[in-house]
Amino acid sequence: MKNIILIIFLAVILSFAGISSISASDNLLKTETKDRVIFVKDQDGKFLYSWKFDKEEYEKNEFDFDLEIKFDSNNKSKIESLMKNDVKAKYVSFNYHGDLPAEASIKIPVSDMYNDGQKLNLYYYNEEENEIELVSDTIKVVNGYVNFNIDHCSDYFLTLSIVNETGGNNNNGMIIMGMIIVIVGLIGYTLMKNQK
Repeated sequence: MKNIILIIFLAVILSFAGISSISASDNLLKTETKDRVIFVKDQDGKFLYSWKFDKEEYEKNEFDFDLEIKFDSNNKSKIESLMKNDVKAKYVSFNYHGDLPAEASIKIPVSDMYNDGQKLNLYYYNEEENEIELVSDTIKVVNGYVNFNIDHCSDYFLTLSIVNETGGNNNNGMIIMGMIIVIVGLIGYTLMKNQK
């Protein structure tokens, strides 16, 4: 009864804010604004996490999927074996694995591990390739929370550290190799020019 009263109260409040609908399912509060679809999970009045989608994109490809997020991973030992150094990580694992109906903005609390202002790296664990891939290195902790965007669900983790064994956006090896080729080429060109 208490939850129904809370939902009705929120619906009245949000209607004044221009929000068109609100519903509750699977312990998630769903809210639709003019341009967003938002799902919020809380427990005993404590915010746990939220999903935010562009309404037009979400409705174009909408399908039901499990929105549950866990802060642990069944792949934790595999992920840790790929990291050369001892990395303290906040795991973000989704019950659903696969592509999303639209890009999602995920908001989670991280104050149990990180401080406001810290910049975190977001990594994705690719189970098929058994690789860690850098997704973003610009995730900033604000008021104890972080926001990051994903287009598919799997296992992710946040860390202050740069993980050595990564694929994805990290192409430092190619940059170094390119620099060596340019330097060797310049030295060769200079030596040939000086011999003439």
